[in-house]
Amino acid sequence: MKHQILMQGAIGNNVAEVCKAAGISRTAFYKWKDAYNKHGMAGLAEKPRKPVMPNKVDRKTERLILQHAAKFPEDGPKRIYYDLQDEGMKVGETGIYNVLRRHGLSRREQREMYAAALKERKRQSPGAKAGARKNKGSVKLPDFRMKDPRNARPGYICQQGIFYLGHFPRVGKVYQYVIYDVFSTLGMVKLYDCKSAIHVIDFMHLKVIPQLKTLHFNIENLVTCQSREFTSNWERGKHKYSEFLHKHQINQVTVSAEDHEIFAPLQRFAAVLAEEFYRPAWGDETIDSFAALEKRLQEYLKIYTFNREIAGGPNLGKIPADVALEYTGQRDVLPLWLFTRR
Repeated sequence: MKHQILMQGAIGNNVAEVCKAAGISRTAFYKWKDAYNKHGMAGLAEKPRKPVMPNKVDRKTERLILQHAAKFPEDGPKRIYYDLQDEGMKVGETGIYNVLRRHGLSRREQREMYAAALKERKRQSPGAKAGARKNKGSVKLPDFRMKDPRNARPGYICQQGIFYLGHFPRVGKVYQYVIYDVFSTLGMVKLYDCKSAIHVIDFMHLKVIPQLKTLHFNIENLVTCQSREFTSNWERGKHKYSEFLHKHQINQVTVSAEDHEIFAPLQRFAAVLAEEFYRPAWGDETIDSFAALEKRLQEYLKIYTFNREIAGGPNLGKIPADVALEYTGQRDVLPLWLFTRR
């Protein structure tokens, strides 16, 4: 959340408006910015908030809050509030804090001890031990950094995220849905006015799958955070998006959003978009609708994909599309319109 607010400040170049919309002071904004400049994402770690007023919560919602605290002990009341809102649960941030406080979980270290205790209890249960023996060695994480040369290829590691960009002038609320191929630096982006699992699937159908077919490569491992848009936080059966990925033979790898090292490539791509596209777009009066902003973004992405040279890494100086096409050997079969801007 703090990183998104800082990004909005960088894009809109009007810190006062961003702070007003986010409900924070400019002092807090610059304090976060200084912490981010010094320590990166680690400097933006959430701190527990004090309650403002009592808010009664029913048993079902209280159980969900405790389940979230056990699964994501790093999340404070505000993050839990947003996740429960996506789930359709109507509960305020104060009510969530009161539940956590009542169970002795108002501070992060308390939630971490609670989560560790539950995990240990589950691990010590006879059924869990038998399952662990049966499945030992069956789960293998991908080579995130592609240290093995055999894994250095387009599609091996792709990362997915949703970024709230703020309330654009003349446009409204804007959420940026992104899938980023780490090897080729190819980025696929679509804008929506809210955040939901339905839009994630829509994004795949309308943008991602067609572009993958055009460039002739597939996503092998898709890394997402553990938010409700991408996977189920609770034990309630299968998630629609997980089923969608399984149907398309894409291996979903969910990791904590706090694992900043893994998501660093995606964050760098988001920073490039913020600096090169959204900052000038924010003050562009010709962008007077959501459709106009989306159209202008896709024009920029065409230039990024087929003209912009990669600034670092093993493919330094190459073009993202060329990296993908060289690997698949399909460059000559692409339609000529893809190269009209080159």
